[in-house]
Amino acid sequence: MVVDYDLFGDVVCFDTTYRTNKNHRPLAPIIGVNHHRQTMVFGAPLLYDETAKTFSCLFQTLLKATCGKKPVTIFIDQDPAMAKEIAKVLPESHHHLCRWHIYQNALKKLNRYFQSSNSCAAEFKSCMCDHEYEDDFFQAWESMLDKHGLQENSWLKFIFEVREKWAMVYGRNHFCANITTTQLSESFNSRLRHYLKSTNNVLEFFSHFDRLLEDLRHNELDSSYDMSQHLLVLKVEVLLLKNSRDVHTPKIFNFFQEEYKKSLDMVVNTCYDISPLFEYKVRMYGHTREHKVIFNSMDQTIVCSCNKFEFVGFLCSHALKVLDIQNIKLLPSRYILKQWTKQARVGCVLDSYGCIVKEDPKLDITNRYKYLCRNAVNIASKAAETEEASMFLAKKMIELNLDVERILKKKTRFTFQ
Repeated sequence: MVVDYDLFGDVVCFDTTYRTNKNHRPLAPIIGVNHHRQTMVFGAPLLYDETAKTFSCLFQTLLKATCGKKPVTIFIDQDPAMAKEIAKVLPESHHHLCRWHIYQNALKKLNRYFQSSNSCAAEFKSCMCDHEYEDDFFQAWESMLDKHGLQENSWLKFIFEVREKWAMVYGRNHFCANITTTQLSESFNSRLRHYLKSTNNVLEFFSHFDRLLEDLRHNELDSSYDMSQHLLVLKVEVLLLKNSRDVHTPKIFNFFQEEYKKSLDMVVNTCYDISPLFEYKVRMYGHTREHKVIFNSMDQTIVCSCNKFEFVGFLCSHALKVLDIQNIKLLPSRYILKQWTKQARVGCVLDSYGCIVKEDPKLDITNRYKYLCRNAVNIASKAAETEEASMFLAKKMIELNLDVERILKKKTRFTFQ
């Protein structure tokens, strides 16, 4: 878990709704996603209660266990005690509320207005998700309040005070791995029910929980193995897509490829061209909404007003369109986020003492086994084409087997000494 958190823990979801036993003791899994966008578990605290003191202890323990690494973004529910301690212990982390829950609350609190007007719900959702500039958000919010007579609505006043925790206009500027809700936690809690029972004691609980972790890690192994065996088909034969396919995992490449497809239908207007800076207005053909893209030819940096790279971790269709105009055919390395690449697990993680944290030995053995099997099958299929090659390989395999046995015996002898 320490290794997984170091590699993929920039964005975490934290939820206390899963109850472990008849006394309603909460399990508070700390989860995120890996480079295949599969669920990962970074921690599994069992809480006695949900007070501010408990949350403070929990977050401090998390920092101690993970060498002080703080998440860039943390998604939680609207628990005031939890929010208070996050602000104290993790002040640099961006605290986000689940947008799905915000909207569900809006359906309850504003039901009368949503029922009486077809546009009220759409306007509220637009305030949540659509705007790229704070001034536009303020204007849209005030327009919604005036249009539907909501200026004195107490719930809207409260939710507006914490707007930086749920409105996309504030969330676009920092990495969220394209997560906007705590649904990741809720789906994980649903999966937990297949492994745990409320009658489990602590030892049984962790025994069954460990089975769940093994299954999750096995899913990653399967995805990594499939990735090594299959080359994804390009929808358009271009260098930029080939470049992305080479470095990104299949899941992320598919997202990227869809962005590239959309870029083909983009219309571009040049605003100014004062080298090395170029500013463009980019919009989808047939649409009026424009996005501002600024390109610096000196260092090949590019910034789009939609902030998709900052928020998700790969370039948007608007930026890709401008790169094409600038004749850049390969992705600049600064726009390849390691977390989304095939090499995400390359490297080592150090603990607080400067020692390398060893991952699950079972995982290492499985990875080595699959790698050796692939090579062995590949060599055997070639050698089987002729009798001479087959005899040669069979002889070498006998020699290799003896060599491996000697290495293993030598290791065993040193271990006992």
